[in-house]
Amino acid sequence: MLDLRPALNEAMRNIQTWRNKYPSNVYPHKIVLNMMYRAYSTRIVYDAFKNDELVEQDNIQEAMNYVMLTYSESAAKEVHPHLMHWMETRPNEQVGTLCTSRYASLASRAETNKQALEELEFSYAFELLNDMSVLYFIAFRLCGYSEVDAISQMSGVIIEPLDHMDYAITKQVFQQLLVARYMHFNYQPLP
Repeated sequence: MLDLRPALNEAMRNIQTWRNKYPSNVYPHKIVLNMMYRAYSTRIVYDAFKNDELVEQDNIQEAMNYVMLTYSESAAKEVHPHLMHWMETRPNEQVGTLCTSRYASLASRAETNKQALEELEFSYAFELLNDMSVLYFIAFRLCGYSEVDAISQMSGVIIEPLDHMDYAITKQVFQQLLVARYMHFNYQPLP
């Protein structure tokens, strides 16, 4: 089963850092910016995987290092220069399971509403874990695991093969089989 502790720890460190760094009217929007940055970057890697543009690997660790390098390069070269423009001109575009307009609205409420801020912080952590699950799924697939076997290795759950898996469906699978359960038992909001 996939160990999501490092991803949750990363999410909580980021939340704490941004809370301390940005004023309350900026901080929630920083969260949304980072959620969308991660979603666009992960989608690019997923699409490259689906288009057979990624190289097969010999073991999971090498595969994950390769996937994370591909993610970092895609984020820097393809997402960073365009992210603000995409968010402004395509606010209703579904990027996996995220949509800028929905989270921008939540961020605006979170500037003055503690409950909205808690929801936004939870969403950030949840989506980070979910996107990391997608990247691990790609790594397993690059090592020759079938979709069903990769999902089983990661979640401990055996499912029927799906007719079509894209980035959004892959995220939904891991939301249901792994991330929601993990967050339920392990997520603690920061005070």
